[in-house]
Amino acid sequence: MSALNTVSTRDALVDEVRTLILSGEFEPGTPLTETGLSEKFGVARPTVRSALQVLTARHLAVQSEGRSLIVPALDIADVRDLYFVRLPLELECVSAIVERNLTLDEAQAQLSAMEQLPDTADWVRRVEAHTAFHVAIVDAVGSTRLSRVYSTLQDEIQLCLAQIKDSYPQREELTNEHRALLDDLRSGDLERARSQMRAHLGGAVTNFTRHSSS
Repeated sequence: MSALNTVSTRDALVDEVRTLILSGEFEPGTPLTETGLSEKFGVARPTVRSALQVLTARHLAVQSEGRSLIVPALDIADVRDLYFVRLPLELECVSAIVERNLTLDEAQAQLSAMEQLPDTADWVRRVEAHTAFHVAIVDAVGSTRLSRVYSTLQDEIQLCLAQIKDSYPQREELTNEHRALLDDLRSGDLERARSQMRAHLGGAVTNFTRHSSS
């Protein structure tokens, strides 16, 4: 008999708080206190303390000047640094995919899911579809270590997007841009594909900068 997978109370709490942070419901600067979260979710303070340790390790909670934990507020320098790390990883994926003619079936499946989103799809669903597409690009390379390294950036990438929620692309714009990226990856033209990925990621930084300056 196979054992059933169970989710601990701590892990369930981590998932709940993470969702609130990445959806923007918990805005940057929101306090993440043991007392407050214990009361909100009806769990013991030691469980909250353990969950906050996980969230801190995933860069979704930071210490404020008053030493209490809060939701991080990424500034332009943070985002530029995040994409400074992200860009070479995804460009190497582009090179491997084009040079080795790797299959992009999963990326196509994620693009199709993105295209099928209704126009009324909320921000969280659009971001999940966006993220799944890029994860599929990285996973297409077949390197478990590369996929593991990339996964460590996902929470901060989505935290960045949460801060520009109001200017996040609508479904049609999002799908058109990713369809063009997928077409270039399949073109066999390495420079074209790398240029498209560079422009795509650079556009995200530009969007954050413009939004933060407005």
